[in-house]
Amino acid sequence: MNVTVNAPDFAPEAAENRTLMLADFIRVSRRFLWLVAVLSIGIALCAYFWSRRQTKLYDATAMVQVDQHGALNLGSASSASDEYELKINTQMIALQSRDVAIRVIQELGLQNNKLFNPSAPKNTDLNDPVTRNDLAGKFQAGLKVERVPKSELVAITYRSPSPVLSAEVANAIVASYMKQNFQRRFQGSKEITNWLLTELDDLKKRVQGEQSELLNLELKLGIFATGANSETSLYEAQLEALLGESIKVQTDRFMTEAQYQELAGDTQGAYPSTSVPGSQLLTNLGLQLSELEAQRAALTERYGPGYAPLKQIESQVAEAKRNIAEQRRVVLAAAREDVDAAKKTQESIQASIEAAKAQANGMNPEVVHFEVLKAQYIADQTLYNSLLTLLSAGGIEAGLKTQDVNRMSTAEIPTLPSRPRVGLSTVAGFGIGLLLSILIIGIVVAVSDTVETVEQIEEALALPVLAAVPVYKLDAADPASAMAPLATLNATRSAGAEAYRILRTSINLMPVGKASRVIGFTSCGPGEGKSTTAMNLAVAFAQQGKRVLLIDADLRKPALALRVKLPRADAPGLSRFLSDPAVRPEECIQPIDSVPGMSVMPVQEIPPFPSELLGQGRLEELVAWARQHFDIVLIDTPPALLVADALIIAQSLDIILLVARVGIAQRRALRRLREELTKFPDKQVAVVVNAVPQSQSYYGGYGGKHGYYGSEPAKK
Repeated sequence: MNVTVNAPDFAPEAAENRTLMLADFIRVSRRFLWLVAVLSIGIALCAYFWSRRQTKLYDATAMVQVDQHGALNLGSASSASDEYELKINTQMIALQSRDVAIRVIQELGLQNNKLFNPSAPKNTDLNDPVTRNDLAGKFQAGLKVERVPKSELVAITYRSPSPVLSAEVANAIVASYMKQNFQRRFQGSKEITNWLLTELDDLKKRVQGEQSELLNLELKLGIFATGANSETSLYEAQLEALLGESIKVQTDRFMTEAQYQELAGDTQGAYPSTSVPGSQLLTNLGLQLSELEAQRAALTERYGPGYAPLKQIESQVAEAKRNIAEQRRVVLAAAREDVDAAKKTQESIQASIEAAKAQANGMNPEVVHFEVLKAQYIADQTLYNSLLTLLSAGGIEAGLKTQDVNRMSTAEIPTLPSRPRVGLSTVAGFGIGLLLSILIIGIVVAVSDTVETVEQIEEALALPVLAAVPVYKLDAADPASAMAPLATLNATRSAGAEAYRILRTSINLMPVGKASRVIGFTSCGPGEGKSTTAMNLAVAFAQQGKRVLLIDADLRKPALALRVKLPRADAPGLSRFLSDPAVRPEECIQPIDSVPGMSVMPVQEIPPFPSELLGQGRLEELVAWARQHFDIVLIDTPPALLVADALIIAQSLDIILLVARVGIAQRRALRRLREELTKFPDKQVAVVVNAVPQSQSYYGGYGGKHGYYGSEPAKK
């Protein structure tokens, strides 16, 4: 059976569109296992030693509970969930505020503690704005306040190089904040209570006067039970309804006026009740101001007061303060309007009561007056008792609107550092090294033009591959051998030797219309193994009983004379034959005794103008003579893309074998070489892939530990 190798149409642009496959990545990764190991282990070791050298930091955590049911309200209940979320966030921001930081620093004397302030005894004056900002920033940098999910708990954690200091600071933050919170609530309650006591005192005097007058009328009229006629009873029912409405209206007025009085006298910027119009916006503006001040403190701590972006933050802080002041005026005006509205409502009810009294004046003066006085007394007594109960319970909304904060647990002195985490840092370093190596390999796969597989060579050349020679290892050569270490001589049962025999069979099956075959070997560049391939194929043909001539036609960098022990070192070679018409071919040919049937023609002398020498016509004479005397003529040529010699020699060839080495050959070079060879449409062109990895040994792999032939026979 003959094998026909036709040169297919070649479209270089089609070969440009290649898809990156996972197999390509894995294949390249095997080559770069050393890179993966070095980067992963190296960065892991660096992370390990770096973390070991870091200062140990300790975290101490205290817990507080923000009770969403602790506040007492007058009037209807608001949306508890939204209000609680707002207030607990407010508490968390307040715990991280600059005021709390300065207060704790003062209480614990942290400005003089070198663990907290390494520059002590310098930079300890808290009256200096720069020092105060610097110390507050350091304090806030070690503080973390976060909410425990699905609970009313807030965790206050402080980090310090000293475990004792971290516990002291965490507990001091809680104690200081609870103290401030209590003082603010107490002061607000105290102010409103004083105002409300004055109002209650007036109400008490009025109740006492009404009670005294009512007793006098009872004695005068002798009335000890209600004995009014139907008209008087109807009047009494109407009056009682009006007086009941009056009690409710007066209670509302007291509440709204208490809220207004607290807002009007507030100097600490407390948040108003959510029932006051505009209070929600004021609260949100306060939260924004707290966040901006925290950012300003953090930037000041990290970059110093001269940092340019601080000016923008400070302008935002000033703008937020102006907005808060304006909104507070709006809220105060709204509270004043509520007070005025409550007073007008009370006056309207009182006018209705007076009208009812005037209507009843003509009925039964003494009895009617008694009933009116009795209803008025009951109403005033009820109002007095209601307000007195609320006052004794501390339940006025203005004073108790701040959410209750209770200490849940104190911070214990930590025994183990929270930072650095040596194990975690080491694992993270290993992962970073692994990801970095994968990224590098991915970039190599994406941008590399080097072929890594037989399939990639086939794709680039669009030519059939006659053989794929795997990587193999040879034993030491026999010193008496005329040939350098070759697989076909020194490892006849290896995968490499079998690959060359497959190549020999493929060439024998190729249709060539001449009795003898002239085969040329070329490549894109040096170091791809064309000379080794030519020598091994020559031995393989000679072992088949063929008469073989191996010609070294690389007149620039010949290899045959260096790798073969020639019987006559001073005999002429190819360069002498081409330059001297008097030299005959048989004078330049030397047989190899260790390989029966094989002869070689070395270069011996490197000429000054190789291309011109090859083009003078003597090469055709040599090839014609060799066809008559040998069955197979193998010509080793220079790389085709470097010099023109290979293309000149190709005119005299029957078969052109392109040798491409995995890991060295470039796609662009292979495509360019294929374009050059399209100039010879009458030639048989095929590919020999060299140095195929063992993972691709299915192309010719009979060797290895579990090879098809087994081990080499023992030498006698």
